Amino acid sequence: MKTNLLIVASIAVALVSCKKNEDSKMVKQSYSAETEVVENNGKIDSATTAKMEKEVNGKKIKSESYPYKGLDGSRAKATFTDNGEEKTITIEANHTKYVLDFKRSTPKGELYERNGISAEASEDSLIISQGNTVIPLEKIK
Repeated sequence: MKTNLLIVASIAVALVSCKKNEDSKMVKQSYSAETEVVENNGKIDSATTAKMEKEVNGKKIKSESYPYKGLDGSRAKATFTDNGEEKTITIEANHTKYVLDFKRSTPKGELYERNGISAEASEDSLIISQGNTVIPLEKIK
C-alpha cells in the first residue's frame, strides 16, 4: 500500500513539475536616455530624450520619447512607437494622454490621427489639430 502511494505521488510530482509554462516570453530590452541642459537668457532648462528597444519572441518594438514646448510655455511629451506592423504616437500633456495611429507620410513628416484628433510630426515640431483648434509645439533642443 505504501509502495503504491509512493508511486502515485512520484508520478503526480513528475507530471506537475514537467508542465510547461506557455506564458513565458523571451524578452530583451535596451534603454538609453540623453539629458541636455540648456541655458537661455540666464534660465537653465533640461530636455530628456529617451529611446527604448524591446524584443519579445523575436519581434522588435522601438520607442522614442521627445519633449515639446507650446507657444504659451506649456510642455508635452510625445512617444513614437513602432512594432513593425503599426506605428503610434502617444502625446502626454496636462495629465492627459492621447494615442494616435499612423495614417500616412507627408512632405514635412508623418500624420497621425484617431477620434477626430490629428497630429503632424516633423523633424522639430508637432502640430496637433482638433476641429478648429490648432496647437503648435516645438521640440525642445
